[in-house]
Amino acid sequence: MSHAVLDPAADRSLADQLADLLREEIASGVRPQGSQLPSEREFEQDYGISRTVVRDALDDLVLEGIIVKRKGYGSFVREQPPVRRISSDARHSVHRDSGKPVFDAEADLQGRVPSRRILNVGRVAVPADIAEWLHCAEGELAVIRKRLQLLDDRPAVLSTSYYPLWLAADTALESPDALKRGPDATIEELGHRFSWGTEVFRARMPTPAEKRLLRLDAGVPVVRMLHVDYDPSNRPLQVADDLYAADQHEFAFMWSEPEGTNE
Repeated sequence: MSHAVLDPAADRSLADQLADLLREEIASGVRPQGSQLPSEREFEQDYGISRTVVRDALDDLVLEGIIVKRKGYGSFVREQPPVRRISSDARHSVHRDSGKPVFDAEADLQGRVPSRRILNVGRVAVPADIAEWLHCAEGELAVIRKRLQLLDDRPAVLSTSYYPLWLAADTALESPDALKRGPDATIEELGHRFSWGTEVFRARMPTPAEKRLLRLDAGVPVVRMLHVDYDPSNRPLQVADDLYAADQHEFAFMWSEPEGTNE
């Protein structure tokens, strides 16, 4: 691979110039996803720069989530095959048609292997931000199901779902086992009907505990999504508090105009 010449007299530092070159090579596919970058010594020799400059440039790209460093192995271009999470008026038809949780059905369609680890099932005091959506008082008890959802054995989503006691108490939603067809199907099997819903998104950096559970590399943010389902009487059936590893997902929104709108 030919190497551009870095200009020590330029306005931008040598580290910034090297980082710019690597960004361009990665974006253009010259350095494909998953490929290993040269060692720090090789960068020094190829560009005639110090190891400090090399480290500064690579550290910038790590913080941007473009590359990852593997201790004892070197630096690699991050692999970013995102799973598309689709929000639409027909979202609940996915679990009905497939007989699987929506997360599993979407992963299957995109050639990924879904799995999950149950972290906690029980009754907890509802925190203030969830109580607002669950239409209950802060501290009121609700059933939760907390699980770590994986794609190809890699953590992808930390999911905590809240269910009002009037709906979930002494039902399969309190089972410590995974629900084969998912909680949405379980709610419908209990005789409830999804009528409408809302989703709220917020991107932020993870807490240390979230970073550990999701095995996030430096510089990778999370996307928190609150998904709330209501029945025809506008009662909340569930509040799903999902934390997505941002480097593994993209979000699509599909909608359609009611018939006759443009007449």
